[in-house]
Amino acid sequence: MTETFEAYRTRVLSYLGDEEPIGVQQAAPSELDRRLRDVAPQELIRRPAPEKWSIAEIVAHLADAELAMGWRLRNMLANPGVALTWWDEAAWAERLGYAQQDASLSAGVFRALRESNLRLLESVPRARWVECYGVHEVRGWQTVEEFVRLEAAHDLNHLRQIDRILGGCM
Repeated sequence: MTETFEAYRTRVLSYLGDEEPIGVQQAAPSELDRRLRDVAPQELIRRPAPEKWSIAEIVAHLADAELAMGWRLRNMLANPGVALTWWDEAAWAERLGYAQQDASLSAGVFRALRESNLRLLESVPRARWVECYGVHEVRGWQTVEEFVRLEAAHDLNHLRQIDRILGGCM
């Protein structure tokens, strides 16, 4: 059964709790690097189940999700009320060959894009985070502030997923 967006949102935001979303986002690239350190190449590409992503696929997804986030943030800040299209992450994973991506290269892309997005957010007064929004074709009306919180929760969700694949040793 596919999880609804509302169920997903509730679940991942529970991981964030009262943590500061920007702090979580700042820490995520280092947390990811820590998890990838010393992991055997065959472990990076091993799927825990046929329908579940490998670590390499998760990291490629994080890089592309950060690309999408940057595009959305810039659109919402420059054009409040902009229509935001949904992207099919499963189609991207399959069609863009996430399973064949080098996890360390994907982690580097994730880090660079995250740093760029955080610099942008630091340059924008927090009041604008609430004023600027997009209308997502699946999620509806969402502010920059909501996207920032959800992206931090998204990070925590995928770090937990990697931990499970690695046997909880992180």
